[in-house]
Amino acid sequence: MPNILTLTRQRVLNDMIKSTQPVGRWKVIIVDPRSVRILNASCRMHEVLEENVTLVEDITKKRSPYHSIEAIYFITPTPENINILIDDFTRSPKPSYAAAHIYCTAALPDKLFGKLKNSISQHIKTLKEMLIDFIPYEPQVYTFDTPTSLFALFNPPSPSLLALEMDMLSKRLLSVLATLGEYPHIRYYDPLGQSSTGGLPLAGRFAQVVQAELDNLCRIDDQFPPVSTYRRAVLIIVDRSLDFIAPLNHEFTYQAMMNDLLVMEGGKYVYKAEGGVSTDASAAHVTAQLDDNDPIWTMLRHWHYAEAAEYIRNSFNIFLSENKAAVSTLGAKEGTNIGSMENLKQMKDTLSSLPEFQEMKAKFSVHINICQECKSLFERRKLSLVASVEQDMATGETSDGRAPKNIFMDLVAALDSKDVISVDKIRMLMMYITSQGGIQDGDRRRLLDYAKLTIEESQAITNMHYFGVRLSAPAIPEKKKEMGRYTYYGRKNDKKKNKHSDEDVPYDLSRYSPILRTVVEDQILNKLDTTIFPWIKEPPMDEMLPPSASRIKGSTQSGGILGSITGQSNIIGGGATSLRTTRASWSKKAKGHITMNPVYCGSNPTSPTTQEVNIEDDLRKNGPRVVVFMLGGMSFSEMRTVYELQKKYERECFIVQFVEALKEIHKPDAMVSFGSKSTPKNEIAIPSNPIVTGIKDDKKKAGDKLKGMFKTAK
Repeated sequence: MPNILTLTRQRVLNDMIKSTQPVGRWKVIIVDPRSVRILNASCRMHEVLEENVTLVEDITKKRSPYHSIEAIYFITPTPENINILIDDFTRSPKPSYAAAHIYCTAALPDKLFGKLKNSISQHIKTLKEMLIDFIPYEPQVYTFDTPTSLFALFNPPSPSLLALEMDMLSKRLLSVLATLGEYPHIRYYDPLGQSSTGGLPLAGRFAQVVQAELDNLCRIDDQFPPVSTYRRAVLIIVDRSLDFIAPLNHEFTYQAMMNDLLVMEGGKYVYKAEGGVSTDASAAHVTAQLDDNDPIWTMLRHWHYAEAAEYIRNSFNIFLSENKAAVSTLGAKEGTNIGSMENLKQMKDTLSSLPEFQEMKAKFSVHINICQECKSLFERRKLSLVASVEQDMATGETSDGRAPKNIFMDLVAALDSKDVISVDKIRMLMMYITSQGGIQDGDRRRLLDYAKLTIEESQAITNMHYFGVRLSAPAIPEKKKEMGRYTYYGRKNDKKKNKHSDEDVPYDLSRYSPILRTVVEDQILNKLDTTIFPWIKEPPMDEMLPPSASRIKGSTQSGGILGSITGQSNIIGGGATSLRTTRASWSKKAKGHITMNPVYCGSNPTSPTTQEVNIEDDLRKNGPRVVVFMLGGMSFSEMRTVYELQKKYERECFIVQFVEALKEIHKPDAMVSFGSKSTPKNEIAIPSNPIVTGIKDDKKKAGDKLKGMFKTAK
């Protein structure tokens, strides 16, 4: 079965562009700022232009008329866009285009449909609701790209605005489910059991809205859901209060680390062509698109940074060892040991010395820059110190499995450091308060004094209460009570009882596992607690049978596992399996030297995404898809865990703006002010000044030093 990227691409290219065949052959495409992002994420521009498309234009800008050419309007059905469309055919004696083929990203409201019908019906040849009002992010991930949802959901200025936000999100989620052809059973997160007392939590209210949208689509479209031999999917709706630590914790896997630290513009990596930091505004910058067309990225994105850097270094050395022309260009004599190219700066300089090897440069330069910048920032921001404290707080134990005895003093030392930036201090303070279940007001004031935060930054900590985080400890200690396994405290107690049940991890600074992993895994095994995750409509028992034990224990462990973002069980291309086929899983303890099999040896790289295609059709047979939707956005660590469970994952990405948003969530006009300055998905960017270190001659020492940054667990 195709993945979410493939499905969206098929809808755009086949159902819209190719199906529109004007008499005059040529056509233009008119888009708006949102639909063009869907178009760009779904297919490449050359694929569009190959279908007799002469140009793509923005509906909001002034355009030249093409009276003899028919136009495809791929637009969001808003009153503004519909008014402009009508003007194109009525404001001058001659229409701007020969005819209109209208494809709406979402359902067209009846009022706007009537307006089109009464004004330009004679010019409309096609009118279709595409229901693809989302942006495919990865084969198993999509985003709605709504950075202000955090405010509307957790501190709405009025109940009516909350209802509007839920309505908008539910319709976009409906687009995803319709694209997947799924009419899922829905369950939601209810930690306090409000549904049993007549009330509903945030996730429960949203679940009801989504159920109503699905039921309505079934009534008006007799082709939905499509006939299928597979069991209906399960949609799990949770909110950000499920796990407040995951988006605050520093994750050192490749994708998460670079999105946390580096300059990102709409999911693209921006860097200086020759490296280094310059004050010259005219210095050349390179923008790299990191997506599934880059096989290095596809393979490395969920690896630990140290392992990804080692893979890139090994692959680069193999290239040099197999290309005598490159060695000759570098001035090296035949027989010279070039396998000592271990320093990232040296590798970067070597690339600039090989202008004739453009293909190789394109493969490696982006990732060498990423590794160099990440390493530089890791050292400059003292993230080893920061992450060590974070992991002790997040897991409730030290790297050797003991209870932390001086966590307060360790935190003070990190907060008092001049090298630790404010945003990292905020994250540590938030994690400490969350992990302690609230602290005394005096302790909080002392910690804020050590951190030297501004009033606005301190407000971000106070605003945690909007997510149900208790800020102050009770004056009289409460009696300990049994906490569920889907809470931070319950999992911490569970770990103490089952010391050896958790998976081994190779690095001290990567010990925390998001709660979402437990939720999804329990759903796969059909043991998710129905009191905490009740059903909107409970499914028949035969649809909820757990997968066979052999399937769970096997390498595919996919019984009912599919569904991360796309919700497709069978969409593994570029997913979890492909990330693990060329080497041992990063989540298992490394013994001795880590062996990696570089894909890029020579001029014909093999994409790891193509190695698993033959298993895609089998995954849905192992159990129903699992679709996860989190109100408030997911973190990259949570995305990774779903990939690791070989599922698909439904998510909105507000991740990097998470802490920034908390500074303003208490303000009545926060939605307007924050939305006006926000940019797509990954906005926080901290430019780095690469540190030039000495070149190491000993290959093993260089690799050991890199891994030592993250302290390999004993």
